[in-house]
Amino acid sequence: MRIDELTFFRYIAASIVVIFHFGTDATGFRGALAAGPQMVTFFFVLSGFVMGISYFNKEINNKSYWWARIARIMPVYILAIVLMVTSSYLQGKEVDNLSLVLNLSLLQAWFSPHPLSINGTGWSLSVEAFFYLTFPFLLYGIKSRNLSVKHMMVASLLVWGVTQIITTGVLSAGFYGGFPSFSHDLIYYFPLTHFCSFIIGIYGAMWVLEKNYLITNNTVSFFIVGVSTAILVILLNNETEISNFFELEFAFSSSFFAPLFLLFIIAVSICRSQLIRMFSARPLLLLGEASFSLYILQIPIHQIYEKYIVGDLGLSPLSNFTLFFVILTITSIGSFLLFEKPAMNFIKYSLPTFIRKTASRSN
Repeated sequence: MRIDELTFFRYIAASIVVIFHFGTDATGFRGALAAGPQMVTFFFVLSGFVMGISYFNKEINNKSYWWARIARIMPVYILAIVLMVTSSYLQGKEVDNLSLVLNLSLLQAWFSPHPLSINGTGWSLSVEAFFYLTFPFLLYGIKSRNLSVKHMMVASLLVWGVTQIITTGVLSAGFYGGFPSFSHDLIYYFPLTHFCSFIIGIYGAMWVLEKNYLITNNTVSFFIVGVSTAILVILLNNETEISNFFELEFAFSSSFFAPLFLLFIIAVSICRSQLIRMFSARPLLLLGEASFSLYILQIPIHQIYEKYIVGDLGLSPLSNFTLFFVILTITSIGSFLLFEKPAMNFIKYSLPTFIRKTASRSN
């Protein structure tokens, strides 16, 4: 089961992350349009959802599963590290060897102060790697205990609730040390803090697979997706008001919105009308497929842009960001078509065949 309509929204989420990092002052965007950290929660929920949809009704072959995960994320991830290390070298800056080792092994999010080292956006891939590691065990546990969708809903919301109680307690009780600090890394980057988002995504996949709802009416589809989007936007635009109302500090960018992101993902998944299927048009699908390159390469491409492209053009802040964003989008599409996809196919298919042939000849 493949839900192409969701792919384009990966591009929207990745673009919001780029705006958060480089374009808030230039664009004046606030709230939902600049909610970069919150969009990472969307990626985590979507990851659990897609993994659940893809594997829940299959037997996982561990060898092919791991090889597919490596092929999917590592080529562009390593490319970004190479670009950042090269940039540091050209600028005469030292690269911390421990940070480099942790980044190459996808462990940086586990150890403060390293989550944002080398390539800052890479911390989320460190978290994703933990999700990939645990997924086969989660799936085995769900199936072996014959957990129902209702039981999984309770379990996922319980894990999410406990996580939010802990992070809210740390923020509201005066233990938070600000950025940068150990407490900041623990609340916002530590993989276990975001595990609830992944589990919620798996629950969503179970729900969709079991219910098998199919809404084809354009009006109903527009209403369902529109309402779920409106709820998200309203809450993202009013985080301060939410904190003031409850008189608590919430970690909004640390899986707080995971249940609402799941509602949006489910809404798009069950609405199969012509209106919603417009989001699976080939140009939009291509943007979604290129979103991983856009997300992971944004910092090195921005450094290249600032040093070698923008120069003395005298652009206004908005024009400067717009030009960067267009170049980043074009570069990410090129990266997907010319590097990411070929490298993924080579690692996933050609390399194992080459290794087998080499091994058979040596024997």
